[in-house]
Amino acid sequence: MSDPFEFDDEFYPVPASAVDANPAEAMRELLYRVSRLEQELEETRVQALADTKAFLMDLLSLSDDIAAIVDRWGVTTKANEAVIIRSVVALGRKLRQVLDYHGVASIHVVGKPLDPETSDMVATEERDHVAHAIVLRERRVGYTWPYGVLRRAEVVVSTRTKGLEAVDEEGLVEDSVDDAERVEDDEETAE
Repeated sequence: MSDPFEFDDEFYPVPASAVDANPAEAMRELLYRVSRLEQELEETRVQALADTKAFLMDLLSLSDDIAAIVDRWGVTTKANEAVIIRSVVALGRKLRQVLDYHGVASIHVVGKPLDPETSDMVATEERDHVAHAIVLRERRVGYTWPYGVLRRAEVVVSTRTKGLEAVDEEGLVEDSVDDAERVEDDEETAE
């Protein structure tokens, strides 16, 4: 069966502070301290996210500068210039690995309608065969990270110069009436 109870265990005296203690007050004090710790933890988390965002923005700026250097030099004909460009490209790849580790991804906006959540329009261009407000190119690439938009894209957007009626699914403009049909309609009206 079970072991019988033994009453000859040592006696532990209760401290005087415990005799006069108010358990409800002690519990309230502990809950207050826990809530303060939770609040401090949340503030620390928010500050860490802000610091990480600032750090990643600096890395993106550096990455943009490296990409501009590589684009500016293009194809080199001298061996020592080629070595320097390869070193710059390798540095850019390492930066990209750091950004990938932090979940930073570029926003693909070219050829899509302007999305004010992810892009800022910095210029417009008139295009007859492209629908209104379609992103033509990026001036600065936008990026997201696990907590939302890290940096908004700066884009050039199309505008229409003529009254165009229809847009196909690729963003190209289709005239709703063919030129030959217009000529026929004009002839019928003249008769």
